[in-house]
Amino acid sequence: MASSSTSALPGALQPRCRRSAAHGFTLIELLVVIAVLAILAALLLPALSRARQKSQGAYCLNNLKQLQYAWHLYTGDYGDSVPPVSSTELCGKDPQHASWVAGWLKTDSDFGDKFDSTNTDLLIGQAYTEFGSLGYNYVKHAQVYRCPADKSTVKVGERSYPRVRSMSVNAYLSGKGKWQMPQFVVFRRTADILKPEKIWVFIDEREDSINDGAFAVDMTQHYAIVDFPATYHNGSGGLSFADGHAEYHHWREPTTNPVLKPGQHLPLGSKPTSVRDVDMAWLTEHTTIPRAD
Repeated sequence: MASSSTSALPGALQPRCRRSAAHGFTLIELLVVIAVLAILAALLLPALSRARQKSQGAYCLNNLKQLQYAWHLYTGDYGDSVPPVSSTELCGKDPQHASWVAGWLKTDSDFGDKFDSTNTDLLIGQAYTEFGSLGYNYVKHAQVYRCPADKSTVKVGERSYPRVRSMSVNAYLSGKGKWQMPQFVVFRRTADILKPEKIWVFIDEREDSINDGAFAVDMTQHYAIVDFPATYHNGSGGLSFADGHAEYHHWREPTTNPVLKPGQHLPLGSKPTSVRDVDMAWLTEHTTIPRAD
């Protein structure tokens, strides 16, 4: 019995040895697998990118709706007066420059203090509510002020930090300054806005255009552009309207969407475009109305 048990041991192990020695993938098989994976990746990545853009777009519109809701709450608390808008570097920081938001955003190419570009307290801090800020009382979270597709940063010292805001307000909503032309209405109460579904309030502004809390539109008939709307969502940008809704608008003109140079501001001032400029035609139609007198 002992002899039989000893002679059976090698035979019992041999099949296991042969199975462990089975060959793996050949080089051709590996190349085929890699090629299939590459094809799948090429097919899936654009779909994932579109899904991500769609998600960011929905988040952006939600932010605009929250800001619009805060805007309406403010008008309810202040006798129908719309929040103030300032287009100066002291935007929202004192009674003479009251504004719905405080701070002047700079880029890497700008000289001077870039603290406003990174300071969320200017958005939601209690100290600025007495100067018209929507933050603290009506908006609690700083991320509401920024589209998630805006990846702009500013370098402070040796480090780069994300900028805190991409949203601006229609300068014809209680604004004052050179971009409010006397022949057009400056809306100071919601009752002045006869077609609230047509007049935009908040807009997502390009990272190389945004500075103060106002978005200026040149209302002259020859068409010119002052500030530039964002086109983060497949050439479209988000806006909210005085009736409370928010939507995308697709910007089509190359003058509205010039080549982006991250970290730099576009030149300030009004820049003539074309009498056939469809983007400026849409903006002027939805920004304000001519005065009746």
